[in-house]
Amino acid sequence: MLTTTVQGRTWNFSHAIGRNAAAGNGFTQPMSIVSFKDDSIYVLSRGGDGAGGVVQPNKRIGKVTIDEEFIGDFGHGDFTWPSSLAVDSRSHVYCTDEHTNTVIEYDPEGKKMGEWGDPGNKEGNLNMPSGIAFDSSDNLFVVDSGNNRIQKFTREGEFILTWGEAGSSEGQFSDPWGITVDQNSNVYVADWGNNRVQKFTPEGEFLLSYGVTFPEDMRLNHPSDVAVDSEGDVYVVDWGNKRVQIFDPEGEILTSLYGDAYEFSQWAKEVVESNPDALKAYRRVEDKSSLATFERPTSITIDSQDRIIVSESTRGRLQVYAKEKDYLDPQYNL
Repeated sequence: MLTTTVQGRTWNFSHAIGRNAAAGNGFTQPMSIVSFKDDSIYVLSRGGDGAGGVVQPNKRIGKVTIDEEFIGDFGHGDFTWPSSLAVDSRSHVYCTDEHTNTVIEYDPEGKKMGEWGDPGNKEGNLNMPSGIAFDSSDNLFVVDSGNNRIQKFTREGEFILTWGEAGSSEGQFSDPWGITVDQNSNVYVADWGNNRVQKFTPEGEFLLSYGVTFPEDMRLNHPSDVAVDSEGDVYVVDWGNKRVQIFDPEGEILTSLYGDAYEFSQWAKEVVESNPDALKAYRRVEDKSSLATFERPTSITIDSQDRIIVSESTRGRLQVYAKEKDYLDPQYNL
């Protein structure tokens, strides 16, 4: 559905950025996205994973506007298995690398400023770091996935605290992935292996779980990322179910988004119009509705205008939704 209305909230599909499945332009396996205060979006393209940890040239961080203008990219050759992005108050970009167990820092122009991280399981060590998110004080929360815990550092990499261990009880994790911090500095973690999202205080005290007490068709299936809008609604990338589940602040489910990119993005349209073979391939697809839906969604970010942006690793694109907070049904019939 292009428009979804539930409990006074409405989500309208806006547009796609990148490419459609039938076109050949866009990102290469976008694994992580993060919005920034100038309404631009950083996109982490993971590319193909080379044998033996070989660094592939299409692993990079790109920057685009919400209107699909390409600004530039950086990080070529710096990664092996890049996983997640975060931006601090200085506009510096941080990226985790699961293979090297490091966090890499770039300045606003994309110049590499350095990296930090030591492999292991002691306090401050990292083992397959994935999701990262800054709080309002520029402290960095890192999902230490291989150690099934969350760690908090300064932006320079100085250890502050940690919590969590392997398991399925409150405060425990199984291969956690994405993370976000809300306006009250509470921390939300996509607990991938336990099919839930957990909410904590900034000090790691458990508060709430999302997605664990619903009927089977509404439960989460290996969530990969999480975001919170200005009204406290919680968005979970339900990776295994190819959808985004939306919850209210108390953990009650509101609705789901399944993807609505029926029209080509600007980039994809340019490719199709200049490539007769691509146009023929698109015309051969009988049921084009399947091209609109999410295919392996991985990451989500919410910008300053409460626009929801979801990345699809398989289809190499982003889908953008706009939230209307005071929506009224039109008083006419079509």
